[in-house]
Amino acid sequence: MPDFRRKTALCGALGLTLALSLTVATGELPASAAKPAASAANAAKPRSSSDFQNLNGFMWYYNTYFGYKFKDIEKDLDNLKHRGIRVLGFFNPYYGDKNTCDGCSPLDFYAVPPQNGTMKDWRKLIAAAHRKGMKIVAYFVNIYMDEKSEYFKTAEKQYAAGDRTSREVSSFHWTTDPTEPLPTLRMGPPSQASWRYSATAGAYYYRLWFGPGFDFDLPGNRAEVERIEKFWLDTGLDGFMWDVGRTDPRFKPFAVDIPTTYTSNDKWLTFERTTGAGYASFLQFGLNAWFNYQDDDTVNDYSRIIDGTIDANGLETALSNTDTARNAGATTHTWSIWGDEAETNLDPHVYPTYPNDDVMRVQEAALLAGSGILYGAGMYDQYIRWSRTLKTNWEKVLRTVNANKELLPAASRTRVPAGTDPKAYAMRRTSEDGKKIALLIYNFDSTTKTTTLDLTGTGINPHQMPKDLYNGGRGPAINGTSYTITLPAYGFKILEVAPAS
Repeated sequence: MPDFRRKTALCGALGLTLALSLTVATGELPASAAKPAASAANAAKPRSSSDFQNLNGFMWYYNTYFGYKFKDIEKDLDNLKHRGIRVLGFFNPYYGDKNTCDGCSPLDFYAVPPQNGTMKDWRKLIAAAHRKGMKIVAYFVNIYMDEKSEYFKTAEKQYAAGDRTSREVSSFHWTTDPTEPLPTLRMGPPSQASWRYSATAGAYYYRLWFGPGFDFDLPGNRAEVERIEKFWLDTGLDGFMWDVGRTDPRFKPFAVDIPTTYTSNDKWLTFERTTGAGYASFLQFGLNAWFNYQDDDTVNDYSRIIDGTIDANGLETALSNTDTARNAGATTHTWSIWGDEAETNLDPHVYPTYPNDDVMRVQEAALLAGSGILYGAGMYDQYIRWSRTLKTNWEKVLRTVNANKELLPAASRTRVPAGTDPKAYAMRRTSEDGKKIALLIYNFDSTTKTTTLDLTGTGINPHQMPKDLYNGGRGPAINGTSYTITLPAYGFKILEVAPAS
């Protein structure tokens, strides 16, 4: 998400240094990660679009940092679903150090954060969400382990005792020569990779970020990462946003192949810092989701047209990323503006806003979710602080999207001419089965504006009374191919329309 789970929060300004490699990935699944029988169900699914193309509404929890109880979230599922939420994301489900990267630095890959409950609570939460047609995904580190972890401490002691083959020792790269070249697949900038001396082990280990890194060239390292991923997939997880990520064939078994073959549910698979501009490499690698714009807390395609960075034509170019993804069976995503920087946001919880949040954040939802981008709140802690008016109307947008097939990510999208005003924009969304059409119109200006749409060639019937999907009732009548509509400052209309006969 826009750098939610961001290492830069506690570890320095590394954002721009994490640019993804564009290596073409063609790696094969290793024998140790052989495809299980469960994958047969996945291959036989008779659908033309994925589960994630047929829902919207994300809610992300910094569960480790804020200590949310899995039991409490399970009890809140019906309420969340009623509010339009369909996907819950967790920063992260395993036991991580709350004081390092907001909890993503792994202390124990096989336990949940104790402040969140038990592994049983986690499994019950996922099972309950699935019964309600909801999804559970996670931000997940599978590239290193925190140096304070008991697992690594055990490996240090075993290595000192002469053990070179135990599971723990084999999980890491050791050397007695600190001039040895570092592993070539490094998940992060060069400054975060080094040989670090362990006085306990009497040897150096490959250190990445905040502890021993996994070297994907070593069998023992690969085996442990596979074991970790299968453990969490067995809990029912529906997808991952991998920490950092590289489109390198050595990483593909863990980023793509194991998640998609070990369990049969549809998976949402992405990297932390994907961008719409780099979609070709991500798609070829096997990812099926990426940021529609980029991983940025306070900038998305809505904020860019609001602040004048782009105009209506630039917005169309940006939204065309959703079309590219849709046509490839993938999705794009973004979140309402937010922030997770510890020194400015987590304490004392001051989050970014628009000049008129109660109105503009709702329009943000109407544009981003309405165009088929997977959209939601990047941090639950921020969401619960919104005004009652904002939450009511923001949730109403998500409910509207989820209730109408022509607004889901699986629906196609085309621009509708809306004159020359750079702050006016309109588009048509058509359901996957072609039976439902929506006309969405926006005024991105700070004053009331009248906009005239040209419906010629749009396939929309020029004589009808549209249904207002967001407000209820009927929208302004369409009486010809020229359709004039007045919208308040930062206003929008979501209208169900009939096709041309």
